[in-house]
Amino acid sequence: MMAPIIPSINSHEILPLAKEISKCGAKNLGYTIVRLNGAIGHIFTKWLEHTLPDRKDKILHQIMQCHEGNLNDSEFGRRMKGSGTMADQIHQLFTIARQKYFPEKQSIHFNCDLHQNHKDGQLSLF
Repeated sequence: MMAPIIPSINSHEILPLAKEISKCGAKNLGYTIVRLNGAIGHIFTKWLEHTLPDRKDKILHQIMQCHEGNLNDSEFGRRMKGSGTMADQIHQLFTIARQKYFPEKQSIHFNCDLHQNHKDGQLSLF
């Protein structure tokens, strides 16, 4: 899982990182786009002012493009992947990365043999 993807900060690293994690044995690839909910938006903006002042407006604008004009989107099903042109470009990069570095999508098999299925469920823990 690559998270959060921040346009113009780490979005250019998607393909190189996908290549490396594939070499390390990862079976699949996932991501979320940055959401700046609540006070985090203010804190992140201040951080940008101090560390990347020349790119601050561009970065914030691209994040807002991913969330329909806001720094945050709380809509279930859309909040983690975003919407709009910028989110589509990020999605396309991940699609290319999956095709190139994870050609055989493998699902992970979990060993549940040690799990005890009690009729009480978790209440038996107490």
